[in-house]
Amino acid sequence: MKRRFFVIGVAAVLSLGACVTVDDDTTSPDPMPPLAAQKGAPRLAMLEHMLSTYFASDIPNPPTVCVSWNDGSEEDALPSEDEVALIARFPQLAPMTRCSQTENGWRDTETDEAALVFTLHDFTCASEESCAAWGGYRSNGDNSMSYHYRGEWSGAEWQFTRDPRIIAE
Repeated sequence: MKRRFFVIGVAAVLSLGACVTVDDDTTSPDPMPPLAAQKGAPRLAMLEHMLSTYFASDIPNPPTVCVSWNDGSEEDALPSEDEVALIARFPQLAPMTRCSQTENGWRDTETDEAALVFTLHDFTCASEESCAAWGGYRSNGDNSMSYHYRGEWSGAEWQFTRDPRIIAE
C-alpha cells in the first residue's frame, strides 16, 4: 500500500511539473540608446564613438580610463551629467576625479596605478549638422597620435569618420 501511494505521489509531482512553464528568455534588457541619436550632443556622441572603439578591444590589464575636454591649455573634466551619461554606457570608465596628472604622467588617485585619459580638443561645429575635433589619449607620459574626427548628422544620428593622418601631418 505504501508503494502505491509513493508511486501516485511521484506521478502527481511529475504531472504538476509538466504544468509549470520555464521562462527561458535570457536576453538582456535593451541597451541604452546611443548618444549619437541626440542631435544636440555631438561632442558627447563623438566621445562615445571613441570610447566604444577602445572598450571593444581586448586589452589585458587595462588601466583606469578617464575622459576629458581640452580647451587648448589643459584637460578639463566633462560636465557631471555628460560624465554620468558616458559612465552609464561604459562601466569601465572612471570619473575624471580618479585621474590625476603627476610628474610621472596620469595616475589613478585611488590605486596609484597608471591611468589613461581620452581627450577631445579643438571641437568645433561648422553648422548644426557638421562638427569636427582632434582626439586621442594620454597615459603615463605617453601620448597617442591625435586623429581628426568628423561628425555629420545623417537625419537620425551622428556618423563619425576618423582621418588616418595624425595631427603632425
